[in-house]
Amino acid sequence: MNKEKVICPCRKLTKGDILKAVEQGASSYKEVKKATKAGSACGKCKKQVKKLTKKALKE
Repeated sequence: MNKEKVICPCRKLTKGDILKAVEQGASSYKEVKKATKAGSACGKCKKQVKKLTKKALKE
């Protein structure tokens, strides 16, 4: 696991995990969600992952 700040305590997900999913070809939130298994346990992390995915896709 990355040493970055965990954004999703229920899935132990970090921003680096989301960026890695985008680099591997995920082109939408749904694909990132599937690759990282994010947003399925709590609404808080779902919002966070959506926001970070948008940002990563723009770059």
